[in-house]
Amino acid sequence: MDEIERRGGETEIEGNYGTVYLEMVDRHEGMVLIHAEGWRTYGHRHPARWASLSYLWGPDDAGAGPWAARVPGTVTTVAGALSWLTPAKVKRAEAKGLRVRRQGDVYAIETTKAHDGKGADWLPESHMWRSTTRYLLHRPKDGRRHRPLRLPWPVRFVPQTAYTMGRTSTRANAD
Repeated sequence: MDEIERRGGETEIEGNYGTVYLEMVDRHEGMVLIHAEGWRTYGHRHPARWASLSYLWGPDDAGAGPWAARVPGTVTTVAGALSWLTPAKVKRAEAKGLRVRRQGDVYAIETTKAHDGKGADWLPESHMWRSTTRYLLHRPKDGRRHRPLRLPWPVRFVPQTAYTMGRTSTRANAD
């Protein structure tokens, strides 16, 4: 819960009928799906509405601590959260048998030499592609250190997105 709060996420739904807290509903390979649902009050003039929250939580790739990503409140399994978080381009590449590597919230997908490095200009601020050494670097603002990811074959980059923390339905980079 600390990581969700640190990232600005909600850990409870407060309403006329009490407070509902996040609880673990699924676990798989070190990842946990945390979920809550209940009636939320939206002010005195508005009736309570059914609300739900879901977060995928787990250890980060670098072993530097936990991470959390907000997913739709309708998601109640780790597999469902991973499927929702995985971009369609990544799913298509995997179905074709192409090599796919992930570092944080960025996927590197095997491609042709003509498309090598495509998407590097739109990488999230915490990532850097070094085409001369073939390393993808990830240096999040919170100081976590990720191992550089060596990608010796031609790659293109696709960022992962999740719902932003808080009461919104907007999406942003997942890290």
